[in-house]
Amino acid sequence: MKLRNIGFVGAGTRSAHGRYRHLVLRARMKDWLGHTPPDFYVACHADVHNWGGGPTFVVGLQQAFRTLGYDAVVLGIDDSAQSADLRAVRDGRLNVRSGVPARLWRVRGWLLPRCMARQLTYLPPPRVAFVAVSPTWVVAARRAWPHVPVVFVFACLLTNCLPFTWPPRRRSLWQRLDLAAVRHIEQEAFASAELVLAPTQHAADEIRAFIGHSPKKLQLCAYGVRAPTGSATLRAQQRQTLGLRRDDFLVAAVGTCDRNKGFDLAVRAWPYVDPAGRLVIIGDGPERGTFERLVLQTGQADRIHFAGPQRQMAPWYAAADSVLSTSCYDTFPNVLLEGMSVGLPIVVPQHDPPQVYAGMAEVVQQHDCGLLYARSDVTALATALNRLIRDRQWAMRLGDRGRQAVQQRHQWSAAAALILQYLGQPPQPVLPPGPGATSLPASGHSARACEIADGVPRV
Repeated sequence: MKLRNIGFVGAGTRSAHGRYRHLVLRARMKDWLGHTPPDFYVACHADVHNWGGGPTFVVGLQQAFRTLGYDAVVLGIDDSAQSADLRAVRDGRLNVRSGVPARLWRVRGWLLPRCMARQLTYLPPPRVAFVAVSPTWVVAARRAWPHVPVVFVFACLLTNCLPFTWPPRRRSLWQRLDLAAVRHIEQEAFASAELVLAPTQHAADEIRAFIGHSPKKLQLCAYGVRAPTGSATLRAQQRQTLGLRRDDFLVAAVGTCDRNKGFDLAVRAWPYVDPAGRLVIIGDGPERGTFERLVLQTGQADRIHFAGPQRQMAPWYAAADSVLSTSCYDTFPNVLLEGMSVGLPIVVPQHDPPQVYAGMAEVVQQHDCGLLYARSDVTALATALNRLIRDRQWAMRLGDRGRQAVQQRHQWSAAAALILQYLGQPPQPVLPPGPGATSLPASGHSARACEIADGVPRV
């Protein structure tokens, strides 16, 4: 038998020793997974043992598949992972190395799909489908296992997002080369996936504009979220820790401190915000120092607090009165859904492509669960925040509508059921393992929300 007939990438060019090593590694993985491959791999382009929107995303889907009676293993990327040690699956999660040699980092984007496809050949193909929130994983899975259905759960279009993170008018040759690679990979992903899910009509329109037509299998699907747990006691404790007065209105902005997240917009708006308004910025990143200097320049150091990255987000949501987005590009940020799930009104930029891509603006309009503002106008943001601060009862009503929307529509079980229906797979009864059976360990919660009853990217 030729090895390429069982799914190996580039097997014909490998030595006999290399082919033998592939067979041994594949057998070891099958043994670890209880002598059978999982029903699904659910993959994101992040360290799945870390925190962030990506891990949060895929762990939610993994748990939904398990609830419906299907095994699922979460896959992530970490170049420090020991890919040869496939028994490193922990809590149903496995990081694999990208496989791109460090010396070729300048052209990493162009090499990733092929190298990741080679990493996938170390694993047995899933019995049902490969589900990915990353276009690179979509392409890699299609190349590694041509006969395995691949589902693309659209999270963002990096072709549109990446330029927002770059300094204006300074696009290096390598940045343009990397963007060309990203564009090529995303085009191939949309073309090769059997099913593409989009969370909003705005996202679907963005996809159509990018590829020039509508994918044959594009479907709208409300993505899910796991609500953080909170209490009045936790709220009181966290607000006391932050030194907040009873009538202070705390606005939380969460994410990477970079040009795309644009927290400087909130800082510049804060002098015009009601004196009761307080802002906490949760996260870290390359622009944090710039934002902190801007806080000092605007004289708002006593009203704006930088909390850094937080693994336990429940206390922060409990202490907050609203969640704010200032992003130029955010398709469907998990932090806003988490805020909605605990009854916080959200403040979101108006969707105005190509200047602003704000997928949650559609959710706000549908459910009347927050406020929209023109991102180009600092005073518009301050006005929106002042409306919430000066009418607390109205703000609470907006938050209640958001909580109801999450409970009724934004559940991962619905997304998992849609995928199973498309693939012709009925939900399975969840039975306890029989004597001597080996089952996958129950998944722990994602790192950013791991200790709040649930992090990932987020772009």
